[in-house]
Amino acid sequence: MDKVQLRKLHRTRRDNTDIKQRDAASKAIFQKLIQDININKAKTVMTYISMGSEPDTFNFTSWLFANRKKVVVPVVLGQSLGTSYISSFCDLEKSSFGIPEPRSTAIKECKPNDIDVVIVPGIVFDKKGYRVGYGGGYYDRFLPSTKAVTIGLCYDFCIVDAIQAQQYDIPVDYVITNG
Repeated sequence: MDKVQLRKLHRTRRDNTDIKQRDAASKAIFQKLIQDININKAKTVMTYISMGSEPDTFNFTSWLFANRKKVVVPVVLGQSLGTSYISSFCDLEKSSFGIPEPRSTAIKECKPNDIDVVIVPGIVFDKKGYRVGYGGGYYDRFLPSTKAVTIGLCYDFCIVDAIQAQQYDIPVDYVITNG
């Protein structure tokens, strides 16, 4: 199956999963995240702010704030992915893509090499850490600029044996699921 088919199939599957099942799965992912050695050692963590049927990252981001971690979120800058520190959810607003991002007045740039861990979104991951995202290639262009540990998040039913990786695809170091 190619990436377009995988994206469509698993996004539909994720969207059609009962909300109670998704919530329970998100809670399991959250518990694994906060027990992860790399998360606990990290001073600065980049995470996306979840939307729609993605695994919830709000509890995780709140945990990062409560544990005095520096929180960084992605910012779409044309065809690139920038990064900004945030100090609370109040720093965020919906971008033109509908993605929660820092308000223009709240952007505080973070250098990619200052990030210890990057939480990477994806619709589907394979067992080698390759992913199918939303098709923009933003993370594949961003990840080579950082030496951070990269962790993918997804539901266990969104793991496949293999994805046909292209030369520009960057795998994550490991994936955390609810399973």
